[in-house]
Amino acid sequence: MAAASAPTYRRLAFGDVSSTNTIALEAARSGDAGDLWVTAERQIEGRGRMGRRWSSEAGNLFASWMGIDVTPAHELAKLPFVAALAVRNAIERFVEPGARVQTKWPNDILVDGKKIVGILLETSRLTTGHTVLVLGCGINVDHHPEDAPYPVTSLRAEGYRSGTQDVFEALALEWQCQLKRFDRGANFGEIRRDWLSHAVGIGGPCTARLTDRTLEGRFEAIDADGRLLLALADGRIIPISAGDIFFSSSAP
Repeated sequence: MAAASAPTYRRLAFGDVSSTNTIALEAARSGDAGDLWVTAERQIEGRGRMGRRWSSEAGNLFASWMGIDVTPAHELAKLPFVAALAVRNAIERFVEPGARVQTKWPNDILVDGKKIVGILLETSRLTTGHTVLVLGCGINVDHHPEDAPYPVTSLRAEGYRSGTQDVFEALALEWQCQLKRFDRGANFGEIRRDWLSHAVGIGGPCTARLTDRTLEGRFEAIDADGRLLLALADGRIIPISAGDIFFSSSAP
């Protein structure tokens, strides 16, 4: 993990908002220079990957970071792994010693097999020609859904007894450190290595539910572009760029 230091950032803090990602994107379109955090006490229209809704109760952390021209366009697909590693490291600070804080392809975080955070990265091309990146995180601090179709948890359920500010500070620091380490894609090999060292399901059975088919095989690794490598029974290795991935005893 990158060496810790005090995070540097600008922050806009709100009470109830539609979505912190939406506000961050609007700031970019209004000419903000970037390196901006937007936080809220509650989201009305929180969203996750593939357009899914994300539970947004007060007492949890809702935060979005916005940056301009963070990395070349061909490196953007690697940023979910940078984000996942940063969030994983932040979460690990607040759970009980010995708890397993793992990454799940592409950017989920599990604590002892239970999902604790939603991460959504969005990009948009500005009229100026620049590219805006928004990293959105919804971290279950005080609450977690009771009716989720897969195991979920919160930091409080894992023993944490403070508020969201400490969690935000850790998140801001880790994202700053990991993004600097990524170095616009030059050091993705290091990010990939560390992501894999915390990954759930490596070498085990894996089901990939794609838009047009479902594949079953073994989770081999992720390649240099961040694609999941699925080994089929016939020996073929299938690279997967998008889809729902299922391992035994893990959240989708």
